[in-house]
Amino acid sequence: MDWTFDYFMEDARAYHETPCKGIYPDSSDYRKYFMVTFKNRARDFKAKWLKNHPYLYDKYDGYIGDAFGRTLTDWFSDFYKDAYGQRPHLPTWFYVHAVGFPQREDTARLFCADPIEAAEDDAKAARAAFEREEGIA
Repeated sequence: MDWTFDYFMEDARAYHETPCKGIYPDSSDYRKYFMVTFKNRARDFKAKWLKNHPYLYDKYDGYIGDAFGRTLTDWFSDFYKDAYGQRPHLPTWFYVHAVGFPQREDTARLFCADPIEAAEDDAKAARAAFEREEGIA
């Protein structure tokens, strides 16, 4: 379970791709630094994709979201851990969803009940249960 996924999605809604001027990894706002960098990488990936493909779907290369998801290797996991305190545990398409790229998983999700929202709710519930158990709250 990714017990910080709701924070990730909250940041995805709050921060947009911009130059990272003035935002550094040692700042108190590392989550913002992570999300801006993540979205900048997505923006740059899309620009490169559109130089070689006229649309966000290609009959040979598939959807841009699937291709971008394949680039989320160690850098994403390490960076995510630094920002949120744990490694990402959900399938890659959950994280790609945050940048709005179409992906193969979108078709399957048409038949499911709000998996993104359910993962956010699960993260909140898991943290709340942990806090109750540890007597934090």
